[in-house]
Amino acid sequence: MLSVRFKIAAVTITAILTSLLAFIIVGVYTLGGESDRNSVEKMNLLSKNAQGKVDGHLNGLKHSVDLMTHFAGNSLEKMNLKECGVTAASVKTGRTPEQVRMLDDLMKKHCEEVQKAFGSIAEYTDGITSYYYYINPDLCSSELGFFYSKIGKTSFEKNQAILLFRPDPFDKESSAWYFEPVTKGKACWVGPYRAPLLGKLQTFSYVTPIYHYGVLIGVLGMDTLFYNITVPVRAVRVYDSGFAFLLDSDGHIVYHPVIAMGKTLNEVSRGLSPEMFQGLDNGSELIRYDVDGELRQLSFTTMSNGLKLAVSAPVKEIFSSWRQMTRFILVAAVAILILFTIATLFVVEAVTKPLLQLASASKKLAAGDFDVKLDYTGDDEVGILTQTFRQMRDRLKLYIGDLNSRAYSDALTGIRNKGAFDIYSERLNNKIHLHDTNDRPEFAIVMFDCNWLKNINDAYGHERGDVYLKTASKYICRIFAHSPVFRLGGDEFAVLLQGDDYMNRESLLQRFDSTADEVNAEVSNPWEKISMARGIAVFLPDTDVEVGQVLRRADEQMYENKREMKVSAVPPVPAY
Repeated sequence: MLSVRFKIAAVTITAILTSLLAFIIVGVYTLGGESDRNSVEKMNLLSKNAQGKVDGHLNGLKHSVDLMTHFAGNSLEKMNLKECGVTAASVKTGRTPEQVRMLDDLMKKHCEEVQKAFGSIAEYTDGITSYYYYINPDLCSSELGFFYSKIGKTSFEKNQAILLFRPDPFDKESSAWYFEPVTKGKACWVGPYRAPLLGKLQTFSYVTPIYHYGVLIGVLGMDTLFYNITVPVRAVRVYDSGFAFLLDSDGHIVYHPVIAMGKTLNEVSRGLSPEMFQGLDNGSELIRYDVDGELRQLSFTTMSNGLKLAVSAPVKEIFSSWRQMTRFILVAAVAILILFTIATLFVVEAVTKPLLQLASASKKLAAGDFDVKLDYTGDDEVGILTQTFRQMRDRLKLYIGDLNSRAYSDALTGIRNKGAFDIYSERLNNKIHLHDTNDRPEFAIVMFDCNWLKNINDAYGHERGDVYLKTASKYICRIFAHSPVFRLGGDEFAVLLQGDDYMNRESLLQRFDSTADEVNAEVSNPWEKISMARGIAVFLPDTDVEVGQVLRRADEQMYENKREMKVSAVPPVPAY
């Protein structure tokens, strides 16, 4: 006769064996699907990181050209083209010799102004090879602009070759930098192409057309060697033997570590096609293809210049950790089966109860409940595990609290940062979008901008500049003690006024001005003074639909105040 102990043991072992087999089958199947999703996410992250490295350089170049476009537009405001016989309908014909000379003189002065500013900006723009302003050849007879490059040089030098160059609409390779932005009527990326004025080197350009009252004045742009784009792409490491490469919008290879430029994706693998790369990125789509018998996986994203940056790696490398995990699960399953086979039934109940309690607590921890109770105090392994979980819970709670504090605090001043401002804005936007007339938010935003920060940094060093920012932050927080204060950027602060501070906003601003005057009268060092432009805007429920509109009005008020202050103010100069 079989004993109850044996029967219970047999039933328990059978149940454990059945459950273990089911766990292995379901677990391997589930892990396979989850691993596919995780592999896509990880490859997407690698492509995004690589894109960020390249786009940092490209965005700096684009920002410089955008600044110069604005500068050139302002410079042209002083020019009356009609007096020179130029209109949008008639650019070259019908002008007198005097009008031709007048326009040439005006354009020469205009180009000198633009070149001076452009040269200063170019010196502080990383990775650029040349900058230029090419004047519409139909507009002027003698002034064709300027071209500066530093191929093989440490600084930019004027290149007179542009005076002999005439864009040819039929020569796309040499003249695309001129005709593409003119045809599109807006700034655009051009390339890669072999630049005729840079020794036929592979080049990428960001070029914008300059118009004045409908008349094409010329094109203004910057070049960077395509090499500067491929270097960070070449440096990308994807698993052990993976790599990154570049495609154009038509699916042609622009850069690949082993495949020649110009080949299409169909030539690389039958599993790839240009249609796969029409979106900005692959999103959650799993893209796999076969190359010479090796199964590979890729993800891609679109850079700011329109090129597609793809990262590729062998599937066997991507799933090496998954295979190790599967082997570990199988070994662990066998070990657990042996352990529970030789374990006695009476310890199962004693161990199960605290384990169930611990499992429940761990799920709550995983869900973010850091106040979960872990009150088992036994001196066995489960007790040690519970104590370890308890310590982990307390440390996680501390770490996450610290991370939240760091994520939304400005490291220099200790006040809230741009991320915290975005959270406050989102909450207000939610209230605004409710359209509840009884619960419409009342608030105002005050923008502050520290004057002369760059002068103080240049004249006295960045440490004194930091003191200058901290002093400004301290007095803003002191005056607006009941309102959240944010540092939005290098020298910009914002205050969100609600409640009593909103009602007393004008008196608080007057108090800030008087406090600034008192402080400035007591100190002599520029970095200890308070010199801030400010602007305030009140939320208008009938017209404003988001916080951003209020912020922009406050920002415009602040810059208007800044211009008024700088008319009479004198920048700080060190006394040597």
